[in-house]
Amino acid sequence: MAEDFVIAIEGLAATRSLESLPKNMLLAAQRAVNRTADRASTASRRGVREQINFGAQYLTGTDSTGKQRLGVSKRANAGSLEAIITGRQRPTSLARFVTGNPQPGKAGVNVSVAPGFARFMRRAFLLRLPAGRTDLETKSNLGLAIRLKPNEVIHNKRVMLRLRGNLYLLYGPSVDQVFASVREDVAPDAEQFLGGEFVRLMGLDL
Repeated sequence: MAEDFVIAIEGLAATRSLESLPKNMLLAAQRAVNRTADRASTASRRGVREQINFGAQYLTGTDSTGKQRLGVSKRANAGSLEAIITGRQRPTSLARFVTGNPQPGKAGVNVSVAPGFARFMRRAFLLRLPAGRTDLETKSNLGLAIRLKPNEVIHNKRVMLRLRGNLYLLYGPSVDQVFASVREDVAPDAEQFLGGEFVRLMGLDL
């Protein structure tokens, strides 16, 4: 599980009493942090989509629990000069990456997880799941499943979830997993922008 991406102005965020800061400095810091968070959030979603075929609206949208899949989960305010970017940690059904319009129950689907690459899964098939399932991010309530042969060994249990008997549900990376590899690329720009934006705002009559 990756940690949240925390954005804060070093020194100010650790100040015990924010009330002791000049009003213009407090407001400038708050705005700078939030603008940086929005910028870093947009860059993070772009970076994630460069690695995995998540749609733009999918990442900006919310899951069944009402939480945004990748975005600013906490904004800076007068009482806390830090913002947090969070990626959804629930597994993503591999059905979301199925291309074409295969019929549920019919084996043989093409799956494209990474942009520009597709894989034909001869034994996998779409499966309708019970409504209201919240432990998995599905597509139109469909999952991608596979039936194992007797005594067949699962070599990668991290990408499978047993439903019943020899029936397994397949899933791909969570948004959080991909975000973990992107955040380090976003951090330098966010740090530079935050410092410059804070200085710029301090020069204004806030």
